[in-house]
Amino acid sequence: MDLYDATIPPLKRLTDAVGRLLDCLDDPARLEERLAPDSFTAAEHFCVALGYVARTVMPLMGDEVPEMPMDTDPGAILALAHDMRFLLDQLDRSALDGAERRKISHVAGEAELTQTGRDYALLYALPNAQFHLTLAYATVRMAGARVGKGDLDGFHIYSPGTSLVSDTPLN
Repeated sequence: MDLYDATIPPLKRLTDAVGRLLDCLDDPARLEERLAPDSFTAAEHFCVALGYVARTVMPLMGDEVPEMPMDTDPGAILALAHDMRFLLDQLDRSALDGAERRKISHVAGEAELTQTGRDYALLYALPNAQFHLTLAYATVRMAGARVGKGDLDGFHIYSPGTSLVSDTPLN
């Protein structure tokens, strides 16, 4: 599988998931909730997840990553999701030719890293995008939003009232 196929479809699914999750919000205040006092808000997690679309693709193409907005208004987050999806939809497969071998230097927290394009995309950028999307999902769910696994992954469907909590303890 080439790097285009390994990165672009999952990133498109991520942008779609943000839209699905935002559509489920009955109260925009849920976006201001946090899983822990020192963590990002759900809105910030959505913005960071969407920022990883550009943070994944631009370095793979040899381009600088533009400054990404951190506007936590639901409409602004949805607009960013649409912008990132547009970026992905316009990307020609040839733009990532040879990207797996490109050396990409970046900062992860306080760590300065240099990775091949392959490792950067598959071991750093995509996992971080999914991490922030999952934390946004967990935060709005914890805050009472009626979101489920299918809203996150776009695959799962459950009957209303289905509980994923088992009566049998996991050992």
